[in-house]
Amino acid sequence: MDLNLSLSNLCGGQLEEQFQELVPKIISQLKEGQKGTISISIDFKRVPETTTMVTTSYSLSHKFPSVKKTSFCQVTGDNRLKTEPPKEKPKLVNMFDATGTENKGGN
Repeated sequence: MDLNLSLSNLCGGQLEEQFQELVPKIISQLKEGQKGTISISIDFKRVPETTTMVTTSYSLSHKFPSVKKTSFCQVTGDNRLKTEPPKEKPKLVNMFDATGTENKGGN
């Protein structure tokens, strides 16, 4: 035990490992104006009946950006919620047939 404790060697380096795994996952989820978080808590506890030993532990929690949407609902007499049906996605029209030539609308 001749290394000074640091974030990179805490609990055998597992904190650093988990942190490095989480960063790209959170960054890849961010859209403009959104934020994600990583919180690290480190606990120190004196080992009972010793004067020179301490245990260390950590907890790492993360929060990916949340998705927020709003819509209106109507409350019915029986306390059910009614809302508009989802909008249908427009159908895509293929301008080319399977051979890659332009589809002129006729045969």
